[in-house]
Amino acid sequence: MKIYNTLTIKILLVLVVVFLSGCSKEFLDEPTNTAGIPRAVVFSDRDIVQAFETGIYARYKGQWDNDLADGVNNSDPDTGGLYAMYFARTIKGNDLIQRPTFFLFDYSHENRGASFRRTRFTWEFNYEIINYANILIDGVENSPDLGEATKKEFIAVGKAIRAFHYFQIVLEFAPNYNNDRTVARIPIYTEPTTEASVGNSPSSLADVYELILSDLKSAIPDLPEQRLGKSYINKAVANGFLSRVLLVTQDDWSLASSAAKAAYGSDAESAVVSSNWGEGFNDLSDQDWLWGHFQDGSNETNFFWMAPHVFTDHLTLSFQATYANTNFRDTFSDDDVRKLFRDIYNSSTPYREFVTTKFAFTFASDVPLMRKSEMVLIDAEAQYNLGNEPEARNLLFALQKARDTNAILSTNSGSDLMDEILLERRKELYGEIGVEWFDAKRLRMPINRDDVHRVVVNVPADSELFYLNIPQTEIDANPNMDASVNQ
Repeated sequence: MKIYNTLTIKILLVLVVVFLSGCSKEFLDEPTNTAGIPRAVVFSDRDIVQAFETGIYARYKGQWDNDLADGVNNSDPDTGGLYAMYFARTIKGNDLIQRPTFFLFDYSHENRGASFRRTRFTWEFNYEIINYANILIDGVENSPDLGEATKKEFIAVGKAIRAFHYFQIVLEFAPNYNNDRTVARIPIYTEPTTEASVGNSPSSLADVYELILSDLKSAIPDLPEQRLGKSYINKAVANGFLSRVLLVTQDDWSLASSAAKAAYGSDAESAVVSSNWGEGFNDLSDQDWLWGHFQDGSNETNFFWMAPHVFTDHLTLSFQATYANTNFRDTFSDDDVRKLFRDIYNSSTPYREFVTTKFAFTFASDVPLMRKSEMVLIDAEAQYNLGNEPEARNLLFALQKARDTNAILSTNSGSDLMDEILLERRKELYGEIGVEWFDAKRLRMPINRDDVHRVVVNVPADSELFYLNIPQTEIDANPNMDASVNQ
């Protein structure tokens, strides 16, 4: 077993400068790697611990390279940070279409092999961040210099980060939680590891989700409301994590609702207000955004291929790789501000008929990772499952009328109401977090493509195509990971 981390004896230290621009947008200078600071020094001072946390978030945006010390960037646009994993999910559905370029194998559902780059990246990236989180928790817990309030805060941050990334791993490498909770594919690590560490045996899905929920429930009370910027995890973001996890476990809809409300602020009508629609969807300062990647547009360009903007924008010099399904476009009313589809190519090829202008690419394009509008829709789904359909309709309508002034309060009930909520999730969140794939997997639904697509592939409910094989590198290095795990 080899844990891919760069923080063993020496620790990744980053420096951050926070200032407010004239347009009231918080800017963070790109953290720089100054490896070599002794562990005791890093965890002796609050500001340095804060810089360590900032470095973790910076890694979310970097291009994947399992050897940061060799001076060579061995990465590709489809194996970046968190955004690459989300976009790989995004183009597995029916709503968007990918031309033959980066992410093409994800689009074709052909990218789950044990030796593939997608599989290795997704495994190694998430476990790397988990190890950073464990180092943070351990270093803060054992520091003789930090005060108790500081310790509680940063331990909570570490637990929220750890929970978030175990959630990503279990989504990517295991079947649906409610298929069989005894399935064991994911090793658990709650202590820092080194390259000499022996890999743990895989734990059951039940145990992995127990850790995720335990981490989040213990972290949320100790997380602050305030933060340096929206790239940072605070109490609202962690509540958003919790509500997403509960969409999968489906065993505590009351908590899913209360967590979502805590994330969006309880007032749905004010929460869903957004000025990003039609403006490029690239501004972190929008009040609807809870969490995202900040880009300063100057010193982050060398390795910047950040999805979704650089792939979906056809009006700017970029990859111009992603198209919109005509049938998905037709689900939007003409008065919906989200109906941002254009026929710019006048092509007779069905899949090239429309592109979306939702995302505008520049090197300063911020990337959405979580929005209040998503939380309102989670609350609506929770109310539906609690049997409170009138409130579910009201929450749904709060978003619908904010996007279309001519929207009418839904009269749907039962499965029709649930279908409407799911459609609204697709219309609101397309291109952002892989919502179509996520909902199909957690609700045990198929992904069926229509013939507009460049590659027509149908994924049955509960198909193995909903999860990746365990990387061969992990099987070879971990004596406790049986090769039969991929059979």
